[in-house]
Amino acid sequence: MATPIGRGAAAAIAVAASLAVAWLVPALAVLLVWPLLLFLPGWSLIALIPSRLDTAARIGVAVVASVALSTHITYWLSHLTGGYARATIYMAAGVLAVPVVLAASRGRLWLRPNLRHSWAAFAAAAAAAAVVAVVLGVGIWRVTPDGVTSGGSNWSDLGVHLSIAETLNAGANFPPQVPYFAGVPLTYHWFADFHAAILAEAAGIFSVPAMVIQSAILAGALALIVYSLGRRMMRGRHARRIALIATGLAVFGGGMGYLRFLGDISAGVGPPLDLVSRNSYDNQWLTGWPYFRVPSVMGTGLLAHRATTAGLPILIGSVLLLVTALPSARQRLAGWRDRPWLIGLAGLMGALLAPFHFFFFPVFPLLALAWVLACGRLLDRDAPRNALMLLAPYVMAIPFVIAPALQAGGSGAVQVVSLWPSAPRDDGLAAVLFFYVTNLGVPFGLALAALLVRSVPRRAFLAAWLIGLFMVPNVVQLSVIDFDMNKYFQAMWIAVALLAAWLIHRWPTAAIVAVFALSVPSPLLVAGWTASSNLQVLSRADLDAARWVSFNTPADAVFVTDGWVNSLTDAAGRKRLTTFGPYIANLGYRPDERISDVVTIYCGGDPALSAELMRHYDASHLVDGARPQPCTAPVDFSSSPEFKLVYETGPLIWQLIDS
Repeated sequence: MATPIGRGAAAAIAVAASLAVAWLVPALAVLLVWPLLLFLPGWSLIALIPSRLDTAARIGVAVVASVALSTHITYWLSHLTGGYARATIYMAAGVLAVPVVLAASRGRLWLRPNLRHSWAAFAAAAAAAAVVAVVLGVGIWRVTPDGVTSGGSNWSDLGVHLSIAETLNAGANFPPQVPYFAGVPLTYHWFADFHAAILAEAAGIFSVPAMVIQSAILAGALALIVYSLGRRMMRGRHARRIALIATGLAVFGGGMGYLRFLGDISAGVGPPLDLVSRNSYDNQWLTGWPYFRVPSVMGTGLLAHRATTAGLPILIGSVLLLVTALPSARQRLAGWRDRPWLIGLAGLMGALLAPFHFFFFPVFPLLALAWVLACGRLLDRDAPRNALMLLAPYVMAIPFVIAPALQAGGSGAVQVVSLWPSAPRDDGLAAVLFFYVTNLGVPFGLALAALLVRSVPRRAFLAAWLIGLFMVPNVVQLSVIDFDMNKYFQAMWIAVALLAAWLIHRWPTAAIVAVFALSVPSPLLVAGWTASSNLQVLSRADLDAARWVSFNTPADAVFVTDGWVNSLTDAAGRKRLTTFGPYIANLGYRPDERISDVVTIYCGGDPALSAELMRHYDASHLVDGARPQPCTAPVDFSSSPEFKLVYETGPLIWQLIDS
């Protein structure tokens, strides 16, 4: 087996056997199939491409590349085979195994990573992954005798993500419709949820545990990538120290929302632990001055907003690949060589980013242009080749960006603004400056100070990164909900962390500790809120009904519900007619007419009209628990021969007779 053919054959047999065993025993897919969906393809591609990536970069990029590739390959195979199913995932795993077999045949699969020089990176990655795993593990889906609770922002966000994953795995929502606005295409960056669904379906489990593990792994990958990017950009004997500081600030740093926490304690509002479990001190709304509305990477990006959980490490991984592959003009004169295939991989990652995160998708080409300009590589003789390698993969993104772009433009969501609408614009410029200083905190101030120092490595590029992404939410709005533009601050935060780390890396240890003491409390407070708050998602009766629905109704059944943000259909994997209106409007659809019709179905006083409206929307079932309020003329569905009561243990569930 020492020959290339022998090594490749052994790897192919091992992969085939693993897939066969996991197919027969789904629980073993966690050990036998998930590595092909989370790590091995990316690791193998990097092993096959000549590069200057260090160990941290290889592992971090391997994760994000594998996540992106496995999701896209499953997506296209599902189209080619006529639908998404467990068999499609195993076919995709076979395709993903090709680079693994090829790397094994060339003896490059088992590289000996230099862990001794990367221990700090792995410690930071382990800390990031552990925090995310523990917080989400105890807080995202907590089953109690009273039902299900979810902590922090996941109370309002989880239903969106869970409904996407569970309707996909139910087997009748591909290509996906909006599961909470049935009948229209899903114009959302849904691939993080799709990947979680793939993991869950491969192993035959509920989507929530897969989401927790996926989020933890991606958080660790982000830490590794930021560390490697810091080493690559700062270079020199202090590079590792700068990289470690930058990683800590990037993942755990944030603004000064903890000032409100200290104020609440001093005012005697409540015991500290109660305050933590009841308040978001990193991203708090509906409060008076001072305002804290810019969420941190940890507080929202890694713990609640799943598109950012995947999109941010993919974006920064793409930047790392480009920075590694394209040396500056000065480095070229010193003998450094371009790595065209690595440039191509950077472009591929940037293109695959589109359905993971629409907001970040245009950021990578802009950062790539900034890097090329800062390095003096725009007009050299290799520029056409490098541009082709970087941009050619973007053809793959076209199917994913056209519909959302048209949808956003047609809905009027895209508009020019003067300052971010979530900032206190009406209070004057001084108030806005105070808002940003306190919301972005100590690291942002240090980063701005670093930009004033001429000796900062890659100062022009980092300045373009920081200033450019800071300006985006302050000049344009791309969605109905202006708060969504905060995602650009999170992408900006990586540059903030790199600059701040460079500025303080020679400071005394006590001073660096003080910087962290002023930077990390807010994200950690939000992590505590996410882990400990008990916000009801489903009652026990709703949870029992969800189980009944998942086993006793057709996978393509469409339900009428009261339109509340959470519904039993989310966990059951069934589509529903409507949810919280702004969630629908943010996709570019107009929810008002349908919301009005749902109110009529429940409260129009005429069951015949209710049945007619349900048929209009192809709805077959109706959940009769809570009703929209006010409900002036409640419909008595039992009085109509068109409705049949099919579930009566908790909320009543009615089915149209002819559906």
